[in-house]
This record gives sequence, C-alpha cells and structure tokens, in this order.
Amino acid sequence: MVSACYRASRSHFNHLPIQHIINPPRDMFDAKLARQLAIHILTVEFDIPRRRLVKILALARTTIYGAVCTIDERLYDPVFERAYCRISARAQDLFMATMREASMQEDAA
Repeated sequence: MVSACYRASRSHFNHLPIQHIINPPRDMFDAKLARQLAIHILTVEFDIPRRRLVKILALARTTIYGAVCTIDERLYDPVFERAYCRISARAQDLFMATMREASMQEDAA
C-alpha cells in the first residue's frame, strides 16, 4: 500500500524522484505536498491507523497528523479535490494490480 501511494503521488509530481517524495528536502514544497498526499491516502482511503503509519513510515506522530490536516484543508478547493481523487484512484489501482500479480504468482507456484 505504501509503495502504491508513493507511486501514485509521483504520477502527479513526475518531475520528482521517488526518494524526494519519501524524504522531501527542506526547500522542496512540492515534494512535501506529494508525501502529504501519500500519507493522507494511506490514512483515509486505505484506512491505516495513524499510529501504525508512524511505525511503518518511521515518522513523528505530528508529521502524520500535520499531513492529514493539511490535505483535509486543501480538499475544499475543487481543483485540488479532483487531483486528489485521481491520485487516490491511481493508488488503489496500483495496489490492486500488485495484489492480482502476487495472487497469479502464488497460483503458478
């Protein structure tokens, strides 16, 4: 799920290397926004508890909480909301494709 969310976020921010989304440099606000989107999708769309994300992503609780709040505030903008919906749908598609591929490999073995 984490990989799917990072890759989906990168599909919208294709000028960023995936490493900058995972660990954004201080001066790259678009990288920070891309990570915040991935965190929000993990929390809201994939329903992963924030406490679990703290351990999975090795981030502070305040970072997770801040990311969710930032995206929640920005979702009031219809343009941002449409982009968010596209990124979220892409993350879910990527995750399901990965699950199907794993299932097919398991069946073949």
